[in-house]
This record gives sequence, C-alpha cells and structure tokens, in this order.
Amino acid sequence: MLTMAKRAGKLKREEQDLPPKIQQALVLRASGANWMQAAEAVGISAANLREWRKHPDADGFLQEAINENIGQAHSKFADAAPRLAERLIELGLDPQVKPYAQIQAIAESFRVLQTGVIDRENREKLNAIRESLEALEG
Repeated sequence: MLTMAKRAGKLKREEQDLPPKIQQALVLRASGANWMQAAEAVGISAANLREWRKHPDADGFLQEAINENIGQAHSKFADAAPRLAERLIELGLDPQVKPYAQIQAIAESFRVLQTGVIDRENREKLNAIRESLEALEG
C-alpha cells in the first residue's frame, strides 16, 4: 500500500486559505482604503499584505468585494430613483429655480444607474461566453 508522505513544515502561502485578517484588509481596500491603511487597520504590516496580494485567491476575493460595493451603491441609486425623478420634475416646473445646475446632478445619478445596469448585463454576457468557451474546450 502506497501512502503519500506529508511534507514537513508549514504550508506555502499560496497553498493556504486567505486568513481572516487578510480578507478584512482586502475588504477595506475594496471600500476605499489604501494598502497601508488596510494593513494597519487589521494589525498587519503593509509588506505582509503585499505578499498576500500575490496569493492566487487574493485578486478574486478583492474583485468580489469591489463588485459587492458597486452593487450596494447601485441599489442606493435605484432606491432613490423615484425620489430623484420627482425632484427633477419639481425643479423643471418651478419657475423660481434655475434648474441647469441641479438637473445636471440628478441626470448624472440616472447615468450612474444606467451604467450599472449596462455593466451588470455585460458581466452576465461575458460569463455566458466564458461558460460556452469552457464547454467547448471540454
């Protein structure tokens, strides 16, 4: 009977799961902290975090955190869209208001919302293409 010999010592960094502190630091980075701030906030060195950034799962985890933040932001815009539309109508109909400056801000909110919808649709289409390619490659 053949048995696999266990390696002596600690697993290499790339063979380990991302530790909770590294995950927290990546979430902070996705939320706008720079790398040094993210490392400091979880009690690790920036050099250590830079090494963990090379981990095969780090990019995917960071991207997932970023996408979640974007999704939350778009949800806020979507939730506010009816109120923004009402305000836009009020501004457009009120003869006392100079609407050009305020309308631009509200219109930008709708552009952000539209961009989010388009980005989500594009991601879904890209995923479908990836799945089709993987199926073809077998």
